[in-house]
Amino acid sequence: MEKQDLQMKRFFNEISQENQNLLLKNGLEIQVKSGSYLFYEGDFPEHVYLIRSGKVRLSKMTSEGKEFSVHLKQRDELVGEVGLFNEMSISVTAEVTDDATMVRFDRHTLEELFRQNGEIAVAFMKWFARHTQSTQAKFRDLILCGKTGALYSTLIRFSNSYGINKDEGILINVHLTNQDIANYIGTTRESVNRMLNDLKKSSILTMDHGYITIQDIQYLKKYLHCGDCPVEICTI
Repeated sequence: MEKQDLQMKRFFNEISQENQNLLLKNGLEIQVKSGSYLFYEGDFPEHVYLIRSGKVRLSKMTSEGKEFSVHLKQRDELVGEVGLFNEMSISVTAEVTDDATMVRFDRHTLEELFRQNGEIAVAFMKWFARHTQSTQAKFRDLILCGKTGALYSTLIRFSNSYGINKDEGILINVHLTNQDIANYIGTTRESVNRMLNDLKKSSILTMDHGYITIQDIQYLKKYLHCGDCPVEICTI
């Protein structure tokens, strides 16, 4: 399931067809199996990837050696873009979680293309700024709203990114275990299990074999005092 349209703006579909073709001509299409890693935290990657299908999870390791999930990227989004125009090591690990088709770019080739093509460069800058703002907003929720708020924020972000409207609510069309969710909010599986059970008892959501349906998303938004931020800022 792709991210909901809802005026969602992504890098690749913000450039003209002509420049989309130009971009694709400068890369190599590859197939990557689920469970593969594109790069690891601390690497100096020489490639940037454009996702054409599939999903890629970005994560970090905490000082205690625990995995913390940061983003779940998908179609028309870039992976490894933070390594562009600098010589710094990358700060996340990228794992393919669904079999993916990608276009792989040499970092220096992509940098030169940005220098030569204003539309592609501006589209990248706009997308990168939104992506950075989304990351900042997520960490704000994690820091300021406690574990409960972090869970609610993560559920809202998943519903914006992968939600399907059903009669009974919003189905998050991604299989999520309690441990998966715990990794996104930096807590334990037991804490997530307890909070989800409370939400189920209050008829805020239901769970069916790893798939969550949010029945009362306004309850979650009210807790977080959600504003009217653009949907692409409130994604996972």
